[in-house]
Amino acid sequence: MARRGGIRQVLAEIGVRGSREATRENAQKFRSALEELGTTYIKLGQLLSSRPDLLPDVYIEELTHLQDQVPPVPFVDVDATIRADLGDDVFASIDPEPLATASIAQTHRALLKSGREVVVKVRRPHIVEQVELDLSVLRSTAKLLSGHSETASLLQVEALADELEIHLRQELDFVEEAHNTELIAGLVEDYDRIVVPQVIRPHVTERVLVLEYIEGTRVEDGDTLAPDLASELARQFFSAYVRQVVVEGVYHADPHAGNILLTPDARLALLDFGLLGRLDEDTRRGLSLLLLALAQNRADDVADLIISMSLTTVKSDQPGFVHEVRRKLPRFHWRPLSGIKAGESLADLQRIALDHGIALPTSFALVGKTLAQADSIARVLDPELDPIGLMEEEAIEVMMVEAERRLEPNRLFSYLYTQLDPLTRLPRHISHVLSEIEQGGLKIGIQPVGLEEMEVHLRSIANRVGASIIIGALLLASAIVVRVHRFEWVGIVGFSLAVLIGLYMIYKILRTPGEL
Repeated sequence: MARRGGIRQVLAEIGVRGSREATRENAQKFRSALEELGTTYIKLGQLLSSRPDLLPDVYIEELTHLQDQVPPVPFVDVDATIRADLGDDVFASIDPEPLATASIAQTHRALLKSGREVVVKVRRPHIVEQVELDLSVLRSTAKLLSGHSETASLLQVEALADELEIHLRQELDFVEEAHNTELIAGLVEDYDRIVVPQVIRPHVTERVLVLEYIEGTRVEDGDTLAPDLASELARQFFSAYVRQVVVEGVYHADPHAGNILLTPDARLALLDFGLLGRLDEDTRRGLSLLLLALAQNRADDVADLIISMSLTTVKSDQPGFVHEVRRKLPRFHWRPLSGIKAGESLADLQRIALDHGIALPTSFALVGKTLAQADSIARVLDPELDPIGLMEEEAIEVMMVEAERRLEPNRLFSYLYTQLDPLTRLPRHISHVLSEIEQGGLKIGIQPVGLEEMEVHLRSIANRVGASIIIGALLLASAIVVRVHRFEWVGIVGFSLAVLIGLYMIYKILRTPGEL
């Protein structure tokens, strides 16, 4: 695969191994290889498409065209899975021709015996075993890269592999997808122009999922909508995704064009909830404040919030990062979707952070991709929609919801307890420290960090000095031995060895200064 798919070129072009300029040809080869390798690698490509900090633009663009389409499973196998999981008395009929096929599952239109039209989603046979094998290989590769490349470590390649595993396990379990569907339906119920198909219980198993059938067409076919209606659809759609991220911390993480339908009654139907993004409370709050700071063009706050959520080291250039954010942020302010490349602002922030040695959390990348996909759908409906302005309009509501949550009795008392508990122990700690000082028993430990580079240089110096001593000793000993006629050959060998070591040292010094 490394040759056919251009993975070596990818590693070079992202700086993990060497350096090479990104090309469209290699990006296409990489995409084709992922499609050939199947489910796990297609999902890997989709995840990588959310990482503009990891891949060049040409790769990101190419990976958005990944085709998760495979030949359909024979209907006899699909029917056998349905009967095994749901029994023989559920459906009056099932259309043998699938509505859609993908690497994990395929869907068929069906009619319940009650007369209700539904869609049946069935997991492909043996897909779990194949995914387990692929994940094992990817985990080993990620561990190897992280151990041998500083860039791979900064890019959190192992965390990326873990995230891929979590996403795939979610998508393989239709019980989880049914729960996700109902969860998102509850989160968007206040939006009258957005609909989610109902889960038809109890017809849900790990391998089979039955959903309400919703008729609709692709959003691109909605150019006949009245401008006011199209604008309202775009506003509600984008607003719903922003709210899921910044208020709820749970969001539909795959809103691409194939998962959004325009219904005959001018609503947007959200489909396929195998992949849900989830944020812990602190990350959700940080992202909500970050999006508000972006909307209000507050560069210093944007930089501070990103740094607070990220991994930094002594090598991280935080002042440089702040300066770069100040320089680039204003160009996204008060511009419509038609003037901004989807997700450009968040993608730029990811790249700027990496360039300055700041490792953003992996959740940031998925949020960025989700909002980029959401605004690309909104762009089709209303190119003049200003997503930055829309976020600012909702800023007051977001802050009110956040304040209301903080003031809930359970949360408020829990927060006060966690803050006050350390304060109540403070006098005892101070008394203990003063007692130790008085008795002369206070010890302070200092653990130095960031000395790895110094250690490398010291080892290099020691190795070169040691090699020089060996060469000198060989030359001196050889000169003495040569004077003993019976052992001249020993002196010649010593001279030759000294010359070889000396030439090798000169070669290494010229080729890699500072190393031996």
